[in-house]
Amino acid sequence: MSVNLDMPVDAEWWRLGDGALGEIGVLIEQRRKNDYLREIAVVREQWNRTSRTKDDRKALVASLTVAWKITRGEARDLVRFAELFGRDAVRDVANVAVLSKQHLTIIDTTLSAAPEADRDDVEAALVENAPQFDTVDFSDIAKRILLLLDQDGKAPDDPELARPTRELYITRRPDGSFDIRGHLDLETGAMLEAAIAAKSKPTTAEDTRTTAERHGDAFAEIVEIALGSDALPEEGGEKPHLALTMSWKDFQEQRGTADLEGMGPLNAASVRRIACDSTILRVVLGAKSEVLDIGRASRTIPNAIRRALIIRDKGCAFPGCGRKPRQCHAHHVVEWADGGPTSLDNLVLLCSACHRLIHHSDWKVKINEGLPEFHR
Repeated sequence: MSVNLDMPVDAEWWRLGDGALGEIGVLIEQRRKNDYLREIAVVREQWNRTSRTKDDRKALVASLTVAWKITRGEARDLVRFAELFGRDAVRDVANVAVLSKQHLTIIDTTLSAAPEADRDDVEAALVENAPQFDTVDFSDIAKRILLLLDQDGKAPDDPELARPTRELYITRRPDGSFDIRGHLDLETGAMLEAAIAAKSKPTTAEDTRTTAERHGDAFAEIVEIALGSDALPEEGGEKPHLALTMSWKDFQEQRGTADLEGMGPLNAASVRRIACDSTILRVVLGAKSEVLDIGRASRTIPNAIRRALIIRDKGCAFPGCGRKPRQCHAHHVVEWADGGPTSLDNLVLLCSACHRLIHHSDWKVKINEGLPEFHR
């Protein structure tokens, strides 16, 4: 069927088949690219009427921001591409192949990074490949071109190779949470990105977490895995751990606060959940602050019982989750603080997210005829 992009907004678009909708999407995207190239052409005309100084660039960006009601970043991109279109080959391929903004960004950044003596050759290679590849593949091609120009890489005595730049800043907020920012070298960043990608996939079709939230949850799991690793060095003769200290009465009644080693107070509800965690050292105090109980800083759950749990639950037992056993904690159904035993008929495997859900929501779990059963 014929598709009319001028169809009224309130038309019954839902009557169109999937093929027609796909055709509409292609036409709309083509129109968007054409409109953007026209905008660049207009900006280029204005740019060519200036002396092309830094002040001229600032003035043009400011004018576009006001006149076209766009952000400064969008205006800077238009001016940048207007300068890029000073290269005839780039301008011609952009107009003929109708390149996207992402393609133009890759071309511009690659040409800027290339040695000046090689830019014409780099431009020819980019122009040849841009129309044939999507932005992901084209970006890889551009990176490969730059690497081929410097196949020896950095000099062996380059200090960046011997001691790559890595920075990490951890700032504690007033509410006890943390802000993290930093900088990693290429190899470390790539490893972290791969690890987070592996653990940040949506758990189900109904997973409503944002990408940033899934990445944050993945990072938390990676930290937990690292703390449970035998590869971590010892501190003062012990494996790294956190120490939680609170009074026995407050712990039993789930009230008051605990002291999280080096981090200040923590609410009692969170303490109940953390008491299940194998990386936590519990220190429970009596009325006169004497130590009544020191929980095991190794694994709270013996290996034999954990293996039996894995055989039974096969991963996170919460309905619809199914995360792998290595991503799970062993949760006491009847809580440890209430005298719950560390036995198979009082334990269930839960991932970090579901573990929090059981402790901090109206979800409950019980063992029914040897199997975990969840209910609100």
